[in-house]
Amino acid sequence: MKNNVAGLFDIPQNVTYLNCASLSPQLKSVTEAGLWAAQRKVHPWQIQSEDWFTDPEKLRQLAARVINADADGMAIIPSVSYGISIAAANLPVGKGQQILVLDKEYPSNYYAWAELAKANGAELLTVEKRETNWTNAILNSITERTAIITVPNCHWTNGDLIDLVKVGEKARQVGAALVVDASQAMGAYSIDIACYTARFFGIRGL
Repeated sequence: MKNNVAGLFDIPQNVTYLNCASLSPQLKSVTEAGLWAAQRKVHPWQIQSEDWFTDPEKLRQLAARVINADADGMAIIPSVSYGISIAAANLPVGKGQQILVLDKEYPSNYYAWAELAKANGAELLTVEKRETNWTNAILNSITERTAIITVPNCHWTNGDLIDLVKVGEKARQVGAALVVDASQAMGAYSIDIACYTARFFGIRGL
């Protein structure tokens, strides 16, 4: 880890921590923000009504900057599993169609799809990494029966990247919905929503 990055974390020099897929180190700035928020609630009478709106709006704008998105397209939700459940509740899938998930996927992006498949007589297809990379494994698993492709942009167990542009293009070819759980890499790896939207849907000038 470079010195200018190491200084952002409270990690002693004699410690090498690699288990970020389980519980990543916390930035010093995040710790400071958490302490500030906890201290703020000590005197709740100082919190004004407008704070309930201005603070979330600031958060939406900052999050949008991280992934090059429009703040109006950002929603604040309790958890990843909550967001995945919303997607599952609004995407159609019929009997005999397939919902594609990855092998050893994080539970937040699995259980809602398993329930959706069960409720609609669809098949939950688990893609295993038997190819040279996850992207090829996914592309080779997509067929005309594929209704929903739900993937992260990197696998949480080891950080293997998935080419969302290629997967998105294949999804369009078969008319499948693409759901991306970017929580594993957002802020640590470049995610450009405007670029993806332009590639997926042919939209320019974003």
